[in-house]
Amino acid sequence: MSHSSLILTLSGRDQPGLVERLASVITKHNGNWEQSRMAHLAQRFVGLLEVHVASDQAAALCDALRELPDLELTMHVEERTPASSGPYFSLELVGTDQPGIVEKISRALATANVNIEELSTATEAAPDSGAPLFRAVMRLSGSGENARDAIQTELEAIAHDLMVDLKVIK
Repeated sequence: MSHSSLILTLSGRDQPGLVERLASVITKHNGNWEQSRMAHLAQRFVGLLEVHVASDQAAALCDALRELPDLELTMHVEERTPASSGPYFSLELVGTDQPGIVEKISRALATANVNIEELSTATEAAPDSGAPLFRAVMRLSGSGENARDAIQTELEAIAHDLMVDLKVIK
């Protein structure tokens, strides 16, 4: 039996029971909740979710999910394929918050032929001054033996201009 991956993006008014209703529909259609990232942003509950389901159940699951009230969904279904095999690296970055910081970092990573697998960002007040700090944690993948060195080289070239501290971790 072939299986599909259903990728969902969701947004709705935050309320108790929202995740339970979503999980219930998935379970009723024999779907398996694989991985997700969900958060409360700007008065909304938003998320990304991957569900694995038998290919012959995917359309019915999508139809049932569309019937959920008060939830905006975008769905993409594709046949399951093996996950990429890396190599993977982590990047931690902290610096003064400023417009364009994500663009500059992502451009440096693209120049090094590095893919952003996961990205988590936040802004917070610096403990000493209260000035806004930008914090990013990334899971990266690159091809070749020298991927980690290429990442380090590209990011060090812009770190001073961006006023950020960064650490590439194997």
